Amino acid sequence: MKSLNKMFLIIMLVPLMAGTKGVAQEQDLGTSTVGPWLFSTRAGGVFSDNRDGTKNNKESNLDLFIEPRADYRFRDGERTVLDLAVLPMVKWHSNPREVSLGSGQNDTELFGTAVAELSHQMTPRLLLSIGDAITYNDDPEVGSGTQNVRSSNNHIWNTAHASADYAVSEQLTGGMGGNYALKRYSDSKVAQTEDEDIFDGNVNAGYVMGEGYKLIGKVGASRFENSSVQNTRGSTVLAVGAGVEKTFTPDLIGKVMAGYQHGTFENDAQDSIDTPNGSAELTMRAASETRFRLGTSYGLYAPYVAPYSIQKMTAVNAGVDHDVLSKRLTVSLNGQYGNGHYKPENDAKGGNDTMVMVGVRADYRINRNWSVNGGYTLENWDSDVRESFTRNTVDCGIKAQL
Repeated sequence: MKSLNKMFLIIMLVPLMAGTKGVAQEQDLGTSTVGPWLFSTRAGGVFSDNRDGTKNNKESNLDLFIEPRADYRFRDGERTVLDLAVLPMVKWHSNPREVSLGSGQNDTELFGTAVAELSHQMTPRLLLSIGDAITYNDDPEVGSGTQNVRSSNNHIWNTAHASADYAVSEQLTGGMGGNYALKRYSDSKVAQTEDEDIFDGNVNAGYVMGEGYKLIGKVGASRFENSSVQNTRGSTVLAVGAGVEKTFTPDLIGKVMAGYQHGTFENDAQDSIDTPNGSAELTMRAASETRFRLGTSYGLYAPYVAPYSIQKMTAVNAGVDHDVLSKRLTVSLNGQYGNGHYKPENDAKGGNDTMVMVGVRADYRINRNWSVNGGYTLENWDSDVRESFTRNTVDCGIKAQL
């Protein structure tokens, strides 16, 4: 109880001290841009009624956290943009997992994230971009784009990207890019089956036709590697695709891609997979008080579930953001659907892994220095290849910015 009281006290006092000076000086809305440094503090709580994502014997948990943040932003006109950020976090678990369950937690722990993003216009035609984000945490879920790993232990999750885009002419563009993600667990037993690496690279070209149309072509490859000592896991996927992007208005953009994928397994006993793939997106951006996004995709992706190496996934995501009060209060509705199909592999029978997630969120900006937010998410997994479960999550927070 004493540690709980101390955590509440820290969460209440630190944002107050960080934001007092700014609130006294500025009451208008807007973002501070004085100098290259930006300091802020975020604090709040997250409650889950199913800490471990299990069907039975559910354990609830409340996480309280405080996360100060320091950003350094360097600008060399329009040519070079460098952003660096460090986010240490203190987290307290009301119901830490016991070591006897295989992945114990401390009630209070220090975690953190470091981020670096660099964009450089090397020539008027050539733009280079590179970035990296590394996080140390013990959340029961690691997420990055379509990658969602439901496993719990202290881990490092690192994602890096690099790209080069070249304008051959006003109509013709070309480029190449790559992404790398790694997951490393500190528990040696967990690491033997859960450590993963994911590589992805592509070469692309675009041609502007006029009347808002742009033709797109892409050739790419991805690689999934797992360090399991129990099964031979790993896969490579080659892909080719083409599509069209349409700018209906400056703030309404649609994009459709279609192509073909060929997937092979590290385990030579597994037959390869060939499939058509595609995606579609429709996005309304910032000009309107109501914005929406709708997307769908189908194809081969890295697996969410051991002991598999590839999943054939169908995904749909949608969201609506509405400014109830201009520049102050925004309410968002979000939904996701994903169905991953796994073929039999490593003596596992295969099957479907289906996820449905819906959520609502509100963000209120009190003034230039203070904002509050809160949200609710319902998550449901119905699976043939792992334990099915349902989870409700409620979160709230406060942010103070200098």
